[in-house]
Amino acid sequence: MAATRIAFEDGMARLGPLTDLRTCCEIRIGARLSHERLGAEALVVSAAVAEAVAARNTCPVNVLPKGERFLFLNSRLLDEPAGLKKLGEGEAIEDSTDGSIIAACLSAQSAGEVIHGHWPSTLRRAPYADARMMRRPWDILANEALEQRLQSDADFLARRWKKKGELAKPSQIAAWRNERGKSWARKWTGWRTKPIALEGDSIMVHASARVGAFAVLDSRLGPVVIDRDAQIGEHAVLQGPVYVGAGSIVAPHALLKPRTVIGPRCRVAGEVGSTIFHGDSNKAHDGHLGDALVGRWVNLGAGTVNSNLLNTYGEVLMRVEVDGSVERTGRQFMGCLIGDHVKTAIGTRIMTGTTLGTASMIACSVPPPTCTSRFAWITDAGQKVHRLDRFLETAQIVMKRRGETLHPAERGALMALHARSVGSGS
Repeated sequence: MAATRIAFEDGMARLGPLTDLRTCCEIRIGARLSHERLGAEALVVSAAVAEAVAARNTCPVNVLPKGERFLFLNSRLLDEPAGLKKLGEGEAIEDSTDGSIIAACLSAQSAGEVIHGHWPSTLRRAPYADARMMRRPWDILANEALEQRLQSDADFLARRWKKKGELAKPSQIAAWRNERGKSWARKWTGWRTKPIALEGDSIMVHASARVGAFAVLDSRLGPVVIDRDAQIGEHAVLQGPVYVGAGSIVAPHALLKPRTVIGPRCRVAGEVGSTIFHGDSNKAHDGHLGDALVGRWVNLGAGTVNSNLLNTYGEVLMRVEVDGSVERTGRQFMGCLIGDHVKTAIGTRIMTGTTLGTASMIACSVPPPTCTSRFAWITDAGQKVHRLDRFLETAQIVMKRRGETLHPAERGALMALHARSVGSGS
C-alpha cells in the first residue's frame, strides 16, 4: 500500500514577502502549488498560521489523516527527489547542504509525533545532494527547472481533463475563433489567413476556456495550457511553456513569453515573461514585467514596467528584507518580487532586483526603493506607514470584486503583520 503523503513546513525558507501571508506549501511553483505538486493529502504548518492555512485549503492541516504509513515531504521541494519509493519506514533523507529533512517515511505512531512538532529520535537519516529546494525567491524562477515543472504540470492536467472529457480538441479551439472570423472573411473576399494559429502539438485547452480570434498559441518550445473558464483575447500571443489559470483573462494583443505562469482569476495585458502570478492579481494594461514573482491581490497601474537586466549585463544583487543583507542571485535576469496586496500607480518604474513589501502602496514619480517596507505608503512627498483601517477597507473592496471576503484568520494575520511592521520600522 502506498504511503499517505504529507507536506510539512520547516521554516528554513527565506522568501521575503512571499511567505508573509502564506506557507511554502502554498507557493505557486508552476501551474500547481507546492503541496499540489507533491500530492499531499495533509499539511503540517506552525500553529500560528494553521487556521489561516486551513481556511484556504481543503486538505487537513495539522491533523493526521487515516493511514498506516506516511511519507513526509518538505514543502520547500521544487521537484520530487529520486528514490522515494525505496525509502523504508523510519528512514529519511536530508539536504546535504544544511541538514534539513527532505523526506521521511514513518509509521502512524511516529507520524503523530511529527504533527506535534517532534521528529523521532530513532529516525535514520541519509544525506541527499541533488535536491532542488526553495531557499531564496529566485530559486523558483530557475529557467530549466521551471520549464520542466510546467511540462510536468501540463501532462498532469491533460491526463485529468482527458479522463473527464474536458480537454478541448484543436478543431474545437479553431471553431471558437471561426465564430468571430466569419464576418471578416466575408468583408475581405481575398482573406486566406487562418483565424487560428496553433504552433506545435503541446497545446492543452480546457473545454470551458475561450480563445479570441487570431490569437497565437505557440508550443514549439514548451506546452501552452489554458485552464477552466480562462479567456484569451484577440491577437494575443502565448509562447510556451506558459500556463493561464482558471478564470483568468489575457487581454487582446498581450504577449506572454516563455516560463509565464498566470494563477487563477488574474487580469493580464502587455508583455510578460518568466513571471509567476500567484492569483487574483491585475496587470490589466500595457507595460513589461519580466523575471518576477507576484503575490495575490496585487494591482499594477497602467504603464507599470520593470527592468530585469542590468545595463552592465552582470549578476543581479537583491535584498528581500529591508533590514537584510544584499545577496547574490546567481542570475543575469531578475526583475522583482511583489508581495500580496501591493498597488502601483500609473507609470511606475521598478528597477532590477526590487522587492516591494506586502501591502505597500507605490505612488511616486521616480522609481521606488529597491526594497520597500511592508505597508509602506510611498509618494513624492516621502514615505509613511499605510493606515491599517484604510488598507483593510481597500482590501475588502478588492476582494469583493472577485466574490471573496477577508477571512477572520487572514485579517488577523494582516493585523499582526502591520503591528510588527510598525514596531520594527520595516
